[in-house]
Amino acid sequence: MIWLRIGATLLVLGMAGAPATRAQSVSPPLVEHQERARSSFQLHNPSIFPIAVVLEVRGFTISEQGEVIDTPLDTSRIHVKLSEMSFRIPPRGTRTVFYEASGDSLPAWFNILSAMSGTRTETGLNVRVLLPHVVYLNQKEPLRRADVEIRRIERDSSGKKVRVLLENLSPRLGRVYQMSVSDDRHTSQPGGGFPLMPMSRRWADVDWPSATGPSKVVLRFSRFSLDTLFSPSAVPLAADTR
Repeated sequence: MIWLRIGATLLVLGMAGAPATRAQSVSPPLVEHQERARSSFQLHNPSIFPIAVVLEVRGFTISEQGEVIDTPLDTSRIHVKLSEMSFRIPPRGTRTVFYEASGDSLPAWFNILSAMSGTRTETGLNVRVLLPHVVYLNQKEPLRRADVEIRRIERDSSGKKVRVLLENLSPRLGRVYQMSVSDDRHTSQPGGGFPLMPMSRRWADVDWPSATGPSKVVLRFSRFSLDTLFSPSAVPLAADTR
């Protein structure tokens, strides 16, 4: 989450549902569609102030570390039509935005970014909130088990975490819905889901307070699971074969 103070205005950029953006929200914050989309999302203003909203469609990339990087929308390939681009939401009001989206090549993904202004803090400071509605347009053929490789597994004893480096070898977009690690005595709490972008690598981590490394990692995808056993003695626990 990013906070920027410009003059007497406070700019908040974060994911929907985060504490700093609790006053306004978008639902759902993320959706997946097969090939094309005819859908909608809602913006909620539970505050006592009317807010002005301006919409913008943006592209993004995701780094190996999981950082979301804003980019311009590739309009030569991705086509998005919104029912409206700007409006006001009254106090304690809700607005539904409709949209259609398609891609000349798949998979494709983009953000519909809602810039919401008009709310004030208790000290009278103006607040501008940016909330994304993230859209993935999936290809017809889903990600397969043979497309995914585990390249590296590391235990961070100081941070009490285990990090796993995944690689998607295919041009298909996929999603890890759950990741966990375990040994003979312990199983981690499942980690949150994340996209596995085409032809790319991605680090993911889960909490692991044990003094020794785990011996198994389990990844749950929509149509298959990936279970891998390894030796917990080495750090890093698996070698990078690239």
